[in-house]
Amino acid sequence: MMLTEEIHNFGSKTVVLDPDNTCPCTHVADEFICASFDDYAALKELCQKSDVVTYEFENVKSHFLIDLEAKYNIKQGIRPLFDSQDRLREKENAKKHGLKTARFFSCQSRADLDQAVKELGYPCIYKTRTLGYDGHGQVILYSDKDKDTVEPYLNVEGIVEEFIDFDLEVSVIMVRDGDKTIVFPIGKNIHKNGILDLSIVPTKLSRDLENRLKEASVRFMESADYRGILCIEYFVKNSDFYFNEMAPRPHNSGHYTIEGCTTNQYRELVKFLLGVSLEEPKLKSPTVMKNILGQDLWMVPKFEKPNALKTDQDLYVHMYSKKETRPLRKMGHVTMTNMTEEEYKEFYERKICVADK
Repeated sequence: MMLTEEIHNFGSKTVVLDPDNTCPCTHVADEFICASFDDYAALKELCQKSDVVTYEFENVKSHFLIDLEAKYNIKQGIRPLFDSQDRLREKENAKKHGLKTARFFSCQSRADLDQAVKELGYPCIYKTRTLGYDGHGQVILYSDKDKDTVEPYLNVEGIVEEFIDFDLEVSVIMVRDGDKTIVFPIGKNIHKNGILDLSIVPTKLSRDLENRLKEASVRFMESADYRGILCIEYFVKNSDFYFNEMAPRPHNSGHYTIEGCTTNQYRELVKFLLGVSLEEPKLKSPTVMKNILGQDLWMVPKFEKPNALKTDQDLYVHMYSKKETRPLRKMGHVTMTNMTEEEYKEFYERKICVADK
């Protein structure tokens, strides 16, 4: 939805394919194709109607796109999509192109699980290799009894990873057009129940560590020859950082860029798609982005009428027009500019969490 809105700002039109005929894009797309991501004929129709094609969902089966990539302008290519769809392949690819990862082992059986735990020790993490997001398909193992929790997943391929007792998680978002790679200010991610709750920019990392994160990310993207947009999530421990996962699409942790930066992740992706020169983003002010899940909708009126911000602070509510509300479903987000993490905590406790009189 937000990418489509940005495309319209450039005077271009959109055709969108999605299996949900009530999805957010139906409110803004110029043409909508309601079809499964596995529907080759529908994917071909989308490509035929488009001058350039992109994706914003990792679970589009990449093998459906191999033939289409050869015939149509899927400008990012399917390689970053393919690499991001399998956690084992993703980790191996990260190591191949110079990024440090936690230790990991392939897991397809109880014997594999036992051997991985023997090598890694407790705690460690089991994850399905595919179709996992927002904490789905993941189990943290603290002792032998937790192996039984993994048992239902052993009918699919998995991976067991070393547990990194990290200080914080950060996101590095880049756009590369082949001539230039731009990097957005690094954001700190705070999760609740495996789902992103807050993005906070800037981080409190040292300038040296931030520079090393950016440089390693750009080297990785250029070495892998990815183009378009890419978000890499890292675990930071002391002065080290570990690749966690990547997403070749606009990312939830980059929503803060819409109001927090001189340009945003959607605008720069559109520039890449349309062949317009990229702009190096700059942070305009300290910024906090909070996700609004289904269970958080009661907060929205309080955010919309806070009556508590400093005169130089601004608050922006983005709702996604999703028809179905579920407790852990992302329904929108709120961005607060000119606000630090400490100021947000004080504001949240004083104005959002207080009981109504």
